[in-house]
Amino acid sequence: MRAMRMCCLLSTLLLALTACANQAVKEVPPATSATLAAHGIECHKERATGSLVAATVCTSAAERARAAENAQETKDWMNNVKAGPCPANVQCN
Repeated sequence: MRAMRMCCLLSTLLLALTACANQAVKEVPPATSATLAAHGIECHKERATGSLVAATVCTSAAERARAAENAQETKDWMNNVKAGPCPANVQCN
């Protein structure tokens, strides 16, 4: 009786897995560059230093604006760094 129950369970499981594996997969077509541009997304290839494989990187307008803002803040900070007093043996301007 137990072997019969196990056999039925395994056949049901096998049937369920086969049914799931046979379903058609609905593929979504990739977005075209015109569609991406209409949404403010720009894509380009980037290659890490020492790598021979380039990766496609896509950014939105907000991400690009934030990166530019961060770069400007860093430049401003670097230009406004206050140095300490000059040592006695060095002539400061």
